[in-house]
Amino acid sequence: MNPALVMEDQGTEVRKEAAGRELPVVAIVGRPNVGKSTLFNRIVGGRVAIVDDEPGVTRDRNYRETHWSGKHFLIVDTGGLLPSSKDKMETLVRGAVKTAVDEAEVVLFIADAKTGISHMDTEIAQLIRESGKDFVFAVNKTDARGTGEATGEFYELGLGDFLEISAEQGTNVGDLLDAVTQKLPEAALEVRTTTAIAVVGKPNVGKSSLVNRLTGGETVIVDSEPGTTRDSIDTFVETKFGPLKLVDTAGLRRKSKTASDLEKYANIRSIAAIDRCDVALLVVDPTQGLAKQDLTIAQYIEKTGKGMVLAWNKWDLFGEKDITDHRRIVAEKMRRGRHIPVAFISCETGHGLNKLIETCFQVRQNLDIRIPTGALNAEIEAALERRPPSGHGKRHPKVYYAAQVEGRPPRFTLFVNDPRMFNEAYRRYIQKVIRRIYPFEGVPVRVSIRKSK
Repeated sequence: MNPALVMEDQGTEVRKEAAGRELPVVAIVGRPNVGKSTLFNRIVGGRVAIVDDEPGVTRDRNYRETHWSGKHFLIVDTGGLLPSSKDKMETLVRGAVKTAVDEAEVVLFIADAKTGISHMDTEIAQLIRESGKDFVFAVNKTDARGTGEATGEFYELGLGDFLEISAEQGTNVGDLLDAVTQKLPEAALEVRTTTAIAVVGKPNVGKSSLVNRLTGGETVIVDSEPGTTRDSIDTFVETKFGPLKLVDTAGLRRKSKTASDLEKYANIRSIAAIDRCDVALLVVDPTQGLAKQDLTIAQYIEKTGKGMVLAWNKWDLFGEKDITDHRRIVAEKMRRGRHIPVAFISCETGHGLNKLIETCFQVRQNLDIRIPTGALNAEIEAALERRPPSGHGKRHPKVYYAAQVEGRPPRFTLFVNDPRMFNEAYRRYIQKVIRRIYPFEGVPVRVSIRKSK
C-alpha cells in the first residue's frame, strides 16, 4: 500500500542568508593562546570551540552563525597563526588562517595583554594590512594586567586604536561586537531550511577529505596522521538538492585509546555533532572492514533518533563485484542494517558523491514523513488479522486505534486494551508493517504500546 504521505518541513537548522549572497564572515585571528576560542564561545553563547591552555589547540576554522544588533553573520574561529616554520601542521594552520582572512568581510585581530607584543603579532598585523580588509583590533586579558599605559605598547603595531576586553569575563565584548557589526553591510535576511549532516566515523577514514571534496576546497585540515581534526567544523554548501550544512567531526575513539584531554574533548564534540544533526553520515574504510567502533557509533546514531547513511570510502580500491558483499556485511552486522542506505564512494576520485548527497537529502525527508491515520489503521487492522497477538488468560487482545504521534524520528503508538498481551516480538512485527506502508529508509521507527483510557 502506498497512501498519500505528508512531509513536514522540520529542518533542525535554519540558515539566514542575505538576499542573493551568503552571510558575511567575521574571522577571529591571532597567535596561539591569546583567547580566540574563549571569545568565540562567548560570542556564540556556548562552549563550542575547544578551549585549553596548550598553545595551538584550535587548528581548523570553526564556523558558527550568530547575530548582534539585528545583523546576522558567520563568526570564524581560526587556528593560532604561527610564524614561518618547516613544521607541517604549523604550515597547514597558517594556510587555514590566511584562507579565513581572504573569506572575511571583517577581520577580528586578538592580542594578549598578559604577554605583550610578540614578533607573531607584528606578522599578523602585516598580514591584515596587506589583505586590505576591514578589521577590529582588540587586546584580550586586560582584567589580568590592567588598562591604560600597560596596554599602550600595542599602538606600536600600527593598527590604530584598539578595544581592551576580557573574553573570559565578558568585559567590553558588547562594545567589540558593536564595532564589528558597524563594519558589516546592511542586508535583508531570508530564512532557509538547511539540512545538517554530521560526518562521523573512526579516525583517519577520510572524513575531512570528504568534506573538502564536497566543498571544492581545503575547508578543513587534512593530514595522514589519525586524529588531525579535533574540533567539529561546520561548512555550508549549496547543492542542487538545497542548502546543506556539513559538520566534520573529530574521529570517535574508544575510551581506552583516549590518551589526552584534547582527544576526550574531540569525542564529546563528535557526539554533540550527532545530537544536533538531521542525518549522520557514517564513513567507513572497507580495507578495515566494519569494526566494533563503527557499530558503536551506529548504535548511538539510532539511539538519538537521527537519520543515517553509511558510506564505504576508498571504493577506488574495490569494484562492482564487491558491492553485494559489502551490502550484506551492513545488513548482517548492523542493527536494522537492511534499512540503512549504503553508498560506495571515493574521496580520491569523487566517485559516488552526487548520489551520496542525494541519498542524505532523501533520508532527511524520511524523518519528516507522516502516514495518514486512516491508512495506518487499515494496515494495522489487516496485520492483526494475519497475525493476532497472544491472549492473556481469558482476555483477548484488542487494538482500538493506532496513530503516528511524533516525527524526528517517526513514532507510532498502538492504543490497546492490555499492553501485556503485546510483547517485544509483536512490537517489532508492527514496525515491519509500518515499513511496508513507507520504508523510512535510513530512519529509526519507534513503536510503543499504551493502554487506552
